[in-house]
Amino acid sequence: MAEIPLVRARYAHSFAVSLDRLGVPTESLLNRHHLSPNLIEKQDGLITAHQLWAFAGHAAEREGLAELGLLAGQVPVIEHGDFGKMVYQGLTLYDAIETFCTNAVIEYSRADFYLRLDGEQAWFCRGPIDGEPMQRQQVELYVLIMMIDTIRLGAGFDWQPNTIHLQNNDQHGLADVSLFRNANVRFGCQTSAIGFPAKFLANPLHGNIAAFTKAEDMPNDITLSTDFGQSLREVLRNHLGHIPLTLSTTAEMIGLTPRTLQRELSKHQLSYQELLDQLRYEKALPLLRDKKHKLFDIALDLGYSDSAHFTRAFRRWAGMTPREYRKQHVA
Repeated sequence: MAEIPLVRARYAHSFAVSLDRLGVPTESLLNRHHLSPNLIEKQDGLITAHQLWAFAGHAAEREGLAELGLLAGQVPVIEHGDFGKMVYQGLTLYDAIETFCTNAVIEYSRADFYLRLDGEQAWFCRGPIDGEPMQRQQVELYVLIMMIDTIRLGAGFDWQPNTIHLQNNDQHGLADVSLFRNANVRFGCQTSAIGFPAKFLANPLHGNIAAFTKAEDMPNDITLSTDFGQSLREVLRNHLGHIPLTLSTTAEMIGLTPRTLQRELSKHQLSYQELLDQLRYEKALPLLRDKKHKLFDIALDLGYSDSAHFTRAFRRWAGMTPREYRKQHVA
């Protein structure tokens, strides 16, 4: 396993918000997939793609909402963190789509988008999507709205696609959805694609984008890791303090069996407990240096049930208790 596919928490948040608006209780759904409201509210945080796919697919299946991804996707591209800001910095529609395709890995580590030209027709495409059928459908529909929103930056905000290719089959009545009703839609394709006149590519972007953050002011290290060890660290770091991080729970979030995860760890010469200890220690030090944080609260933030367990662990890591460390490092 070369990597653990990661995705920004904002997408799970969008699905949860859409469900809330429909009056669907989301907490049990989130908990089922080891997510929590506090976790997904940190929208630039990372979760595994398996968690998002499973949560979205499960919610759509349980509630009979085949078009849930369309509802969740009603979030302007500009609101997708640094990625959205970069797309909006484009000079022309061509520039914006190329920026989208190049930088989508900021949002999802396996993102695969590209622009294809065919005479007077341009195609904004998305490669194959992983997951079970209902999971793939929700992800594809969400992404479709993002792609249409991007095209509208140059085509005009009232523009409607007339040619759409979808990877999913028309088995859940999507042909009756208003977005598709007046379009030429092909289901069961190898890639997702939206066709539009190639002449739009030279159009300048619509809207006032001058107020948005300049691309050169953005961090240089926002691309998601494709290394197994580093991506596992990101999974653990972002879930630390939100759920009990047992090896079995982590394996489920990634979409592996515990035995397979253990095998991958061994192959990469990694220890699960050592990784978890390292992240807990890194998180503990700045909290201990700030007197406003109580030891009990720090213990909870690190995933311990009480301060006694934290104290024993910290003594094992540093050869001193948390109180002794705080006394030495806080004036």
